[in-house]
Amino acid sequence: MTDTRHPGQLLLAAADASILVAAGLIAAWIRFPDDILARELSRILRHPGFIAYALLAQAVLAVTFDLYRPQTWRSRDYLLSRAVALGISLAVALALGTYFVPGWRFGRGLLALTLAISLGLETLMRLAWSAAALLPAPRRAVLIGGGPIVAALREVLAERPAPPFEIIRHLPPPAGAEEALGADAFSGADLVIVAQLGDDPVADRLAALNFGGTAVVDAAAAYAALTGRIPVRQVDSRWFIATGDFSSLATTTFHNVQRVLDIVVATAMLALSSPLLLAAAAAVLLSDGAPVVYRQTRLGRFGRPFTLFKLRTMRKSAEAAGPRFSTDRDDRVLAVGRFLRRWRIDELPQLVNVLRGEMSLVGPRPERPELAARLEREIPFYAFRYSVRPGLTGWAQVQYPYCAETEEHLVKLEFDLYSLRHHGPTMYLMVLVRTLGALVFTPSKRGDAI
Repeated sequence: MTDTRHPGQLLLAAADASILVAAGLIAAWIRFPDDILARELSRILRHPGFIAYALLAQAVLAVTFDLYRPQTWRSRDYLLSRAVALGISLAVALALGTYFVPGWRFGRGLLALTLAISLGLETLMRLAWSAAALLPAPRRAVLIGGGPIVAALREVLAERPAPPFEIIRHLPPPAGAEEALGADAFSGADLVIVAQLGDDPVADRLAALNFGGTAVVDAAAAYAALTGRIPVRQVDSRWFIATGDFSSLATTTFHNVQRVLDIVVATAMLALSSPLLLAAAAAVLLSDGAPVVYRQTRLGRFGRPFTLFKLRTMRKSAEAAGPRFSTDRDDRVLAVGRFLRRWRIDELPQLVNVLRGEMSLVGPRPERPELAARLEREIPFYAFRYSVRPGLTGWAQVQYPYCAETEEHLVKLEFDLYSLRHHGPTMYLMVLVRTLGALVFTPSKRGDAI
């Protein structure tokens, strides 16, 4: 059902890998005279680990900057900015690799020329791809029923330049008889989307279609696949039970593996970022005095309170009138605090919370008790986000980083619930990888209370 799984992504990845290898050969041919070209190529080939590292780094960074999803390329400038980000970050990744592995000490000129050729060709390929609209044909869908979810689905489809499916027929909710749908109601359909079901004969017919190769999904699932959000106002508690996706969050093997990954990655990040943390702490101290680290009560797993650590980015009197969400251009934010917030440096002390087991690297962001109490009253299923450890980053932060109003928190909850439904190694790694892209391309309009 999801629109992110199609052969185009694999084709783009394969083309990138081929271009990078070819660019390396062309760069070597340009860089070295004929009498030493064979020797240098042989030297490179004796290090297949470097070649694999370069290909893997390129693939991961391309995913980070959404260069494998043509349906997200909104404009040429959008595509070019991400290609530039890929070039810079890939250069850094290769430089780090050659620095830490002595056998990979290849010439900087060769690497620079390889990157220039490969990234130029990869960008031209994507521009041509976008101009030719090389996207898979949309699936033909029959929609059954009505209600707000139908209007929401149509609105999302209208906004997508290349929707994964198109509605070829919209049938009214079944009145009770199987014949109400008509003998040819599903002719030509690859997909059936059900907003309202009806009685058992209709359900039996849809079940037969599903087992016969025509996918049948409920409208909420179709909306979630399109947007990465679960429409909380269009579902009820029975829907969460019926999907069965939320019942084993704490019993899967990955739940324990995630804790090990959190400890390993958080330890490495804390060690690598310690010079940056010390410099940021000194800047806050010089700007507004002590304390440098701000402690704040947040709600963790199962709604249990814990003390969250972060670098202070606001004036010491910021909450004199009580807690409230920060806004863009908030005058309570210190000048140095704006920089720390823009690059999320103020969040780095939360790696200590991760090591203490109060947070994970990936999960819904923890909220303050007094604000969470209000959101629980105003937003349905808000407390469901407490079923896992809160995260340093999360699916909602990658997709929708700013929120201050209740409606914006509702949207973030929809992203959070989607991530819980797909809780596992794929979502965990996807969020970590795309956090870098969100960091680079998303300005900080933080909705934190302080």
